[in-house]
Amino acid sequence: MHGILGTTWPKMTLASYLKIKEETLLVYCLYCVGFLDLFAVSCFLPLLTHRARELGASPSLVGVIGSIYGGLQFFSSPIMGKLSDIFGRKKLLLVSLLGAAMGYFLTGLPTTLLFLAVSRIPVGIFKHSQSVAKTYLSDISPSVDHPKVFGNFNAFSSLGFVIGPLIGGHLAMQSNGFSKVSTLTASIFMINFFFVWLFVAPVEQVKGQPCRRQEQELIDDESKGNINNEMANQPKGGMEHNGLGSEATPSKAANTSSSNGIFKIASMSSTLDLIVIRFVMGFSMLVFRSNFTSMLEFHFNTTPKTNGYIMSYNGLVSGLSGILVGKISNFYHHNDAKMLLHFSLILTASLLGITFSPSILFVAVFITPLAVSSAVSRVCVTNLTFRRGRGDEKGVIFGVGNSMLSFARMISPALGGVAQEVSVYAPGSIGALIAGTGVLIMLLFPPDRHKVNRNEKKDQ
Repeated sequence: MHGILGTTWPKMTLASYLKIKEETLLVYCLYCVGFLDLFAVSCFLPLLTHRARELGASPSLVGVIGSIYGGLQFFSSPIMGKLSDIFGRKKLLLVSLLGAAMGYFLTGLPTTLLFLAVSRIPVGIFKHSQSVAKTYLSDISPSVDHPKVFGNFNAFSSLGFVIGPLIGGHLAMQSNGFSKVSTLTASIFMINFFFVWLFVAPVEQVKGQPCRRQEQELIDDESKGNINNEMANQPKGGMEHNGLGSEATPSKAANTSSSNGIFKIASMSSTLDLIVIRFVMGFSMLVFRSNFTSMLEFHFNTTPKTNGYIMSYNGLVSGLSGILVGKISNFYHHNDAKMLLHFSLILTASLLGITFSPSILFVAVFITPLAVSSAVSRVCVTNLTFRRGRGDEKGVIFGVGNSMLSFARMISPALGGVAQEVSVYAPGSIGALIAGTGVLIMLLFPPDRHKVNRNEKKDQ
């Protein structure tokens, strides 16, 4: 902006006013986005099953209505991720928040089961704000800071999940409570929408073209090292056969991403094992949680109040664990693969401990390592996936992982219910068995083996 005498005055921004970097401000803004997102969802989610039963749904029909979200997410996650790679994170984050707001507002209107089921469709299609926000964070922060950044994001989001059910539960006790909670949820998503619109800057604006190239090197340093080795060993034109050659500049990456099409993922082969590990470990937790409260009520005769305290304690520990992920990563010297293996073992043991606990006190004791190991494992596998994949395909790769988890959410309630018909210990035992399978996959296919192979090439 030019003054009266023609001098150029520095542009005053919120970051300069707060005396922090634009990247730092954007990270904290995305933390707030994650908090508002899960705060809104957790206000509404515990009431959906109760509302369906009020409208006359049978237990099986309640399950069908609940699976609509996961079924649509299975198909929409990779598409939304790819679109965020092509059109930018901010645009897709705004679309996601606006679509979710519309969906939750419609959910409060139904007076029939059919309308209730149909109202879940917009949410299933558009509700990808968590995954887009995490991909946003990976774009603006160096890979060495990812464990801390993702851990803090999960901690802020978990805090929203602790507060939301309390507010939603109290509001639901009033007259026409479900509609009020749905309206509140939609309103929070609209607040989040305007917050992103006003305060969350696009990556291109914050980083700038030179900084984006530097950030690309930080995030994909391992991939670039591999490319350099292949360039030295390949004849001229060999890079044309290598799908990673398009990472040379951000503009080329964007063009390649759009020209490849929605369903072409060049870095799928290099991240497939991590996607499988993420699915297996997530599936183990979903099977365990699908009938966790039923197990408590049957085995320990707990009341809904006691179950609520246990779930809130689990959310609180998960949130605190997210804050500690950065320190844990420093202790492991940022060896995400080693962290993932160790904490997956702890997760497996914790599932067995909770399943066969002799008293409710032991359940509370084992919930602590379960929450910590689950939080750390999620951050590790997310960071490894972003580091392994191409810079211009982070959104679609993360979307494919979310799609697999959506499939797990579809089948885990049914599997857990059938297992509980056999034994009250069956869901937890199956969850531990699935988690143990994930540990076995890590031992057979170490997540850091690509790094080891590249180091060997450098030594030769």
